[in-house]
Amino acid sequence: MRSKYLLYPKALEKLQSSGLAKRVEELKKSEDGLPYIGGSIITSEIVDSVQYLKEHGFYKHFPKDFAAQYKKIMSGMIKDPKKFHWTIQRPEGKITEPCELEDMLLFSGDVASIILNPEEIWDYSKFGFSSSSELATIVGTYIMQQSHGNSFPEGYVWTRKNNDGSEILTEITGDHNGDLRIPQTDIAPYPTRDPFGNLIEMRPELNADRHSVAASYFTEATLLVAVMRYIEQQGIKAPYFNDGGKELVKWGSSLGQGGGSCTEHFGDCARNPMFFFIERNKTIPKLNTSNETDDFTPFWLDTEGDGSYGAYIANNGDFVLSYQDKEMMKKSVKPIDARFAPEDAEHLVKGLIYQCAKGLGRTSARQLLDIIQYRYSQKFEDDQKRFQQK
Repeated sequence: MRSKYLLYPKALEKLQSSGLAKRVEELKKSEDGLPYIGGSIITSEIVDSVQYLKEHGFYKHFPKDFAAQYKKIMSGMIKDPKKFHWTIQRPEGKITEPCELEDMLLFSGDVASIILNPEEIWDYSKFGFSSSSELATIVGTYIMQQSHGNSFPEGYVWTRKNNDGSEILTEITGDHNGDLRIPQTDIAPYPTRDPFGNLIEMRPELNADRHSVAASYFTEATLLVAVMRYIEQQGIKAPYFNDGGKELVKWGSSLGQGGGSCTEHFGDCARNPMFFFIERNKTIPKLNTSNETDDFTPFWLDTEGDGSYGAYIANNGDFVLSYQDKEMMKKSVKPIDARFAPEDAEHLVKGLIYQCAKGLGRTSARQLLDIIQYRYSQKFEDDQKRFQQK
């Protein structure tokens, strides 16, 4: 089942300049509102929607030079959508993504017909699009996305553009149980063709686009200390720590403390910051070009399953997290589940504080701020000397 699509910046520009985005916004604000569009569908629903559009004149103004191809491909998709593909040019090469029924709902014009009338729905030049299929599909995708809204409060978000053309959007947030979640999505506008062979300023979100960390609750502090150790170990220039973290703590304190679905934020649940640094002054292992190491990492994020995420430094200097169960821990190769470039380090620190302050996890913001203050205190230096003597 297809649930997510990526609209490229040029698609959004077309929607704004053509006034179509405004139509959607006005419908959302109207008494009728915008209906929710999503969930799984079956073939008969596609057939019914196409029949409805046909009966109401939505295919009367179809471009003649595209009508035969459109009818042939849509008829074939009804029988077996996976025989038809999106074609996407990614950094690693061209890949094809089989179509799904949810795609057909967009291709048919069913969703776009919510704001476009029969005379408009295929008139792509009127609205500045490059083809009829692009107009119907992008408008339908935009309507669908606007109908969903946000199920959870947004966490701390940033993007990073890489030399290979990828553009990684990272969010530090939490799930409904307050467990730490760090999804990473490649949102780069890779050249894409729809199954009709037309270039289109959007694509379905692919498995290759997604990476994530799904750690347990109360793991934010461990990750914070690991990132701070990474910054020190790699000699990364981090302005947040030039003054011993004073401005960072001031910023974190200004966020206050929001409450989510738990009471840990306001109870006496914080641990002594010293606990997080016991034997944590050890070196984070570095991986070779094959992502291998036999060295044990001192930093692990627990999960609700049998495995944990270990922290490592990739061969290129990135901070990476690798999910491993007991059997995988015995092996040299460490699969990478999330990757953060040196310039992401400060975002990670700030994002963890923000996540805690907004009540998206179960760790309190005070716990993280206490850790930062402790790390740059004389007590930290004294405690480290004491640990080394034991």
